[in-house]
Amino acid sequence: MIFLLMAAHDTTTITLTTMVQYLGQYPQWQDRCRAEVLALESETLGYEDLDRLPSVDLVMKEALRLVTPVPALPRHVVKDTEVLGHFLPAGTEASIGLHFTQHMPESWPEPEKFDPGRFAEDRREDKIHRYAWTPFGGGVHKCIGLYFAGMQVKSVLNQLLRRYRWHVDPAYVAPMNFMALPYPTDGLPIRLEPLG
Repeated sequence: MIFLLMAAHDTTTITLTTMVQYLGQYPQWQDRCRAEVLALESETLGYEDLDRLPSVDLVMKEALRLVTPVPALPRHVVKDTEVLGHFLPAGTEASIGLHFTQHMPESWPEPEKFDPGRFAEDRREDKIHRYAWTPFGGGVHKCIGLYFAGMQVKSVLNQLLRRYRWHVDPAYVAPMNFMALPYPTDGLPIRLEPLG
């Protein structure tokens, strides 16, 4: 339980930071997300409200793609195998580059562009391959915190959108540190204004 809470804290913070950055740079998406949360009956997000925030969900998925909170996963090869013509003997330590795969132009048109619509039902660019979008890993080792993380992120963003409007310079590019888990080294300059 302690590991789940600690892991969820860092990865949720990274996801929220990325969402705040892009919503500050793309006010049309911020307004769209705000309209959804303000349309809810209660200021407190209930379990039944989680699916009533489709734009927030699109932005969250795109933020997870652009800045993957856990950029790589270590794995241990349990039996001799071949991957794309490369032989990997049993016992080999390997790393799966989640951040890399989520920026591959073969899978993602304009991979560096913020485009939450790529996850909309009419596009579903994440379905090009079952492992194209994997911020929570995949298969039997998929993160058990997947849904818990989504609830946390939506709950925090619900309160931010109800209370504040924020702006980030549209030309801003976060200077990311990827030594462990990614974070902007400049603290993310943001202009925050109370709504009201």
